[in-house]
Amino acid sequence: MLELEDVGRALGPRRRLGPVSLTVSAGEVLALLGPNGAGKTSLLHLASGLAKPTIGAVRLAGRALSDYTTAELAAHRAVLEQQAQLPPRYSVREVVAGGACRQRHADEARLEAVLQRSGAAPLAERLTDTLSGGEAQRVLLARACYQLAASDRAERYLLLDEPTAALDIGAADALFADVAALARRDGIGVLAVVHDLNLALRHADRVALIDDGRCVAVGPTDEVMRAERLEAVYGVRLAELVHPDETSWRAFIPLRR
Repeated sequence: MLELEDVGRALGPRRRLGPVSLTVSAGEVLALLGPNGAGKTSLLHLASGLAKPTIGAVRLAGRALSDYTTAELAAHRAVLEQQAQLPPRYSVREVVAGGACRQRHADEARLEAVLQRSGAAPLAERLTDTLSGGEAQRVLLARACYQLAASDRAERYLLLDEPTAALDIGAADALFADVAALARRDGIGVLAVVHDLNLALRHADRVALIDDGRCVAVGPTDEVMRAERLEAVYGVRLAELVHPDETSWRAFIPLRR
């Protein structure tokens, strides 16, 4: 389990994150929702070890994150940051294979499986310079997935910061569906910063709603994502749509002020 216990840190002279407590279990997708500037990315950085909390503790597999070496941490968790860039003039296959932990040579069978499951297989022989923004995001996700696939650790976690920012609506939905399938098939815990409410509604098992550095609600997606709660946090009126033939299908659209 990935555990954040009363973590917090300063975000600026007058802004602070926390204290926040969250857990991410193997095989689940936990989405971090909230308005711009709420502290979602900062919280993800604490969970990944890219930043250290000034209060509280982060534990992975029962061990303090600060006790892991860089190599040990890379075998347990992979991070896809919002502004991640691909190295130029490499093939996609080379870039994805570079995500393996402590391996001199790629496991070709495992690499091919990751390329197929991530949707990056058709791009495998392309050079990174020729990729669109959406294609590059697919490749970055595949690299993170291969890093975890190459690890023999029992507990593995994928941390994503707005992974669909460069994708169109169909590609974004397909990517999150793939991430959810990965979590359930391989027992990988996923913590993802998400801006699209409907992506979280469709694909997340649980949601943590972050506002002004605080976690105002956390729990099963259907329970947390209620129109009145979302309206209070985002400061916008929402219309909730329910499919007439599928009562479990819901979506939110913003209304004019």
